[in-house]
Amino acid sequence: MLCMPRSRQAQPDRRQYSKTASDRLEDARTASPTNVAVSATISVMANSTKIRPLGRLIDKANSPFWVIGPDGCLVYLSAAVGDWLTVEPESLIGRRCLAGTSITDDPLDFLAASLAAPPGILKYGTASLLIQPTFPGAKSRRIAALDTRFVRLGRDDEAITLAVAGSFHDHVADPVIDAAVVLRRQLDSWRRRHESIAQGVFVGNSRLAQRIGKQIRLAGSVRSDVLILSPPGCFAESIAASVHQHSAAGEPLATIDGPLMDAELLDASLAAVIVHLADSDTSTATAILKGIDQTPLEAQLRLVEHLRESKHRLRLIAIAGDRAEISTTADTEPHPELDVFLEESLPVGIMPPLADHLCGLAIRLNPLADRIADLPLIATAMLDRRRAGGDGLADRFARAALDAMVIYPWPDNFRELDQAVRHAMRSCPGQVIGLEHLPLAIRSYRPNESVPKPQQTIDLDQVVARFESDLIREALEASDGNRAEAARKLNISRARLLRKLESIDDGDSP
Repeated sequence: MLCMPRSRQAQPDRRQYSKTASDRLEDARTASPTNVAVSATISVMANSTKIRPLGRLIDKANSPFWVIGPDGCLVYLSAAVGDWLTVEPESLIGRRCLAGTSITDDPLDFLAASLAAPPGILKYGTASLLIQPTFPGAKSRRIAALDTRFVRLGRDDEAITLAVAGSFHDHVADPVIDAAVVLRRQLDSWRRRHESIAQGVFVGNSRLAQRIGKQIRLAGSVRSDVLILSPPGCFAESIAASVHQHSAAGEPLATIDGPLMDAELLDASLAAVIVHLADSDTSTATAILKGIDQTPLEAQLRLVEHLRESKHRLRLIAIAGDRAEISTTADTEPHPELDVFLEESLPVGIMPPLADHLCGLAIRLNPLADRIADLPLIATAMLDRRRAGGDGLADRFARAALDAMVIYPWPDNFRELDQAVRHAMRSCPGQVIGLEHLPLAIRSYRPNESVPKPQQTIDLDQVVARFESDLIREALEASDGNRAEAARKLNISRARLLRKLESIDDGDSP
């Protein structure tokens, strides 16, 4: 049963949102034409003689009330929601209201997603969550937190969710759902502070997460050359693109796979950017160079020429391995103080002139194994995104699943975690991802076991030939060079031994 709130918070003047409930129901019906079930319900309500008294009651209510349709979009919001959020309720109609879709360029999408139901709604049909939306962007402002009760009506893909905000005291405890709600609150809190850079790599409250967040925000706030030092599987290319979007979104962008380049291929890859720079002396552009520490020297030399010719109008965002260091060449004049600084931050194989462009801003990403404290939040963020993308219905992890993910070493870092979450969502038929839904490598891992490494290929013929050669030499040594005696020891004929000795001699000859 839907419980109305026992207390309310003082609200501002609502005359600016003067539409009646019936008007908003009609707006909701027309704003979401694909929502068949809700449209039918609203049509029946609109034609009913009872809708006007109900509309007046909803308008007079001081408690924010909204409806989420079967497709996860907002189909109705009361005037009190407008008072609470200080926006026109109709501006949120039709926007996605699912966890994981709150980070977009539109602040109204952020507000809509903050009204989403918490984990547990599909299992029990009712759930509670303390909601504190934030209006992001240049007009950022805090909005009062309200306890919210969600009630689900209908079955499966035709169900709608009603939400009323206020104060409730009848929440039934469930350890799994409570833990998931805590993670959701922490994730929402993190998103309110970092809505512009919300990606799984940055999620968390640990010192490493805060450090990475500061480095990325700094890199995204200025147009400057940037070096990203990253282990494999940390989505460094996505981070580079994010830095570009936040620091110089309007610039043309070229992405280059460094290890595959030579001078001519580099010119071809940068052709569009070079033409753009030639159009005007004020034109600017950005190049993302993947694997700079493995890029051939001739390609690096050509890139240095382009950077010099552009006079800082071509910005470079380079990606290198996390263990890379700089090494100077024999024909380079040593600079002890500079080289000491560079050796601590720059990769092997970068030519000093190119390294000079990258000695300013650096972002160092850490392996997922070093971010265990953040792993539940990171996994939940990935789960939210997968669920919002339609990969499954699961909205939380069981404790056993989280424990298994925490002890796993994650050799492929965030990419492997994202693949594990995708596998789990597709394997889970319900709302809770259990241990049995995780990939076999994770659920069967034991801490005292090493992570299996890819096995090297073995040339069986070569191994057998080497073993046979060793046996023949040992038999000859034991027989003082007597070939007949050695053949008897090996239980083969003397003629066969001679043939094998010839093949051994042929293999040893240069």
